[in-house]
Amino acid sequence: MRNKSIYLLLACVCGSVAAILASQWLKAQASNQGPGETREIFVAGMAIDVGEKITPEKIQLEQWPADKIPQGSTGELEVLEGKYAKQRFYVGEAIMPVKLMEENWSTVPKGYRVVAMKASDSSIANLIQPGDRVDVMAYFNKSELIPRSITKTVLMGVRVYALDGDTQRRVGEDRPKTLRTIQLLIHEKDAEAWTYANELGNIRLSLGSDADYSTEDGSNEAGQRFLEWLDEYRKMQEEALAALEQGSTNAADSAVEEEGFPMIKMVEGRLMEYWIVPGKIPVLRGEVGKTSNVSAAPSNIKINSNSNSKSSPDPSVEAEVEDGLDYLNGDASPFFQDSEEPGLNPATN
Repeated sequence: MRNKSIYLLLACVCGSVAAILASQWLKAQASNQGPGETREIFVAGMAIDVGEKITPEKIQLEQWPADKIPQGSTGELEVLEGKYAKQRFYVGEAIMPVKLMEENWSTVPKGYRVVAMKASDSSIANLIQPGDRVDVMAYFNKSELIPRSITKTVLMGVRVYALDGDTQRRVGEDRPKTLRTIQLLIHEKDAEAWTYANELGNIRLSLGSDADYSTEDGSNEAGQRFLEWLDEYRKMQEEALAALEQGSTNAADSAVEEEGFPMIKMVEGRLMEYWIVPGKIPVLRGEVGKTSNVSAAPSNIKINSNSNSKSSPDPSVEAEVEDGLDYLNGDASPFFQDSEEPGLNPATN
């Protein structure tokens, strides 16, 4: 029993010594270790709202632990100066280039317009924020101005200016639960393309890239192509309409040119020429050897097929014999001369 007590006492003494030695070693290590590495970055010296320009007066350099610095932060002024805040910065918040923009789209620049559409017409309304870029598509049903049902790209890479009139980017609980309208920032030269698409078709949006789709005059490349497509089809329609009207004007003149054959009939002592087209009513061209304005055969014409008597001269028939076949008409016609030779009868038609 006595030996056990001695062993326990020795164990307690050894444990205490070990604990003291370990504590002293840890303190020595802590005293020998220097402070952690730090680096200077720019932070907001005051609250900076969306669309405000970044100036030296609004930012300041601050020492941050290297392991606490947000990725993308910088201490170089030229990287930040002159740009605009894409979202709100609070005092002491690190200024990162990814949260800045080259131009201020929160105010309408010169030469641009803001147009609106219903948020319910866009399936990506809950995915976009002010400042994002979208492509404008439109579906058109076949009509007098549209050659066939088709989906066309109207504009590409246009900025979302605001959601329900709010130009600030909202996150988390600050984002609206429902949206009514989406406002887009377009160049004034693209207003015509937008108007045609909005009036003639159904507008849809899709997420776009940050690529620049501007032409030399600042308008959108896709907008110009869309207007050229509309103009080309409009010209085709006008040419087709003009050809149709011209065809209607020449219908009567071209009727006698249809494939057929001429036929001469004697009508009341006069030789009349008809143009025969199979399956159609004969067209009266006029009296043989005379110019006639008659354009259609009268329905009440009677043809004397078996008459042996002389016809009374028509008062309208000229008395003098003219060139051509006029000598065959009237009382002087050989068809109406009595013949003394047997077997000869006056000619008939």
